[in-house]
Amino acid sequence: MRRKFYTILRENTKSLAIVPEDSPMIALQPAGERPPFFIVDSYPYFIDVIQLTGTDQPVLSLIGYEDTQSESYTIAEEAEAHIKTILANQTRGPYMLGGCSASGIVAYEIAQRLKTSGREVGLLVLFDTPNPYYMREYSDFWMSVTSYRTDLSQLRWSEIPAWAAEKVRGLKDRKPSWLPWATNGANRTRALIDEMGTSPIRLTAARKYRPAPYSGRFLLVKRERHLVGRYRDLNFGWGGVVRNQIEICRVNSVDHLEIFKPELDRALVAQTLRKSIDQVVGGSLGYLSHGAD
Repeated sequence: MRRKFYTILRENTKSLAIVPEDSPMIALQPAGERPPFFIVDSYPYFIDVIQLTGTDQPVLSLIGYEDTQSESYTIAEEAEAHIKTILANQTRGPYMLGGCSASGIVAYEIAQRLKTSGREVGLLVLFDTPNPYYMREYSDFWMSVTSYRTDLSQLRWSEIPAWAAEKVRGLKDRKPSWLPWATNGANRTRALIDEMGTSPIRLTAARKYRPAPYSGRFLLVKRERHLVGRYRDLNFGWGGVVRNQIEICRVNSVDHLEIFKPELDRALVAQTLRKSIDQVVGGSLGYLSHGAD
């Protein structure tokens, strides 16, 4: 499912833009002299982060791959489609890119493929994206135990019977009550699909993705409150595959879909992102001197 409307910035003012069906990309913030930051799709409130990064920093959104409704969809195919779009707009590195949630997995694969082809990736940013392979190694049983314990600690005594009845029905139907990208179940899956236009097929593919080792600058923006099980891992499971030091930006939001909503979180993420981009741009004098080919 492709999103038809995107919130973009025009002269630093938010505006609604209609995206043509065949468009592979849209400028969330208009292009300028600096190398762009590519983000796979967008995310709720991320436009507010962009607004704080400075009007001189172009941010381009790679629009979700059209074939995500196909049973044959793969993360690799989507990554290849986005790479063609990236190279058509920026012929040489350093490339800077990122993604939120399941889109972060696509961004990771894009970065891997760019580096494999000999191109320079200056910055990869994952926004609240755990390593799916690391997380799925955690058994369903212990994940459920930890989740149930957390639920019970937040309930009043009068609410426990209804909660227990719901869990019994869930076990009877053999439906999991948790989601790798959030902590409160199938309703969050539906919300993520509704907010992002993300296909369930893409979410399933992201969950099954096994990331190869990565060497390069890596920034992880993550929640750190009310997390359970392996989500408490400092690096969200990326420590085993990222060879360089992982820079971490911690936000206080407890809601996966609202990691950019609190004003202080937005400011912190914008400041951290701008600093990282500035360091990449500052270390790439050739790009600034000669521009894109």
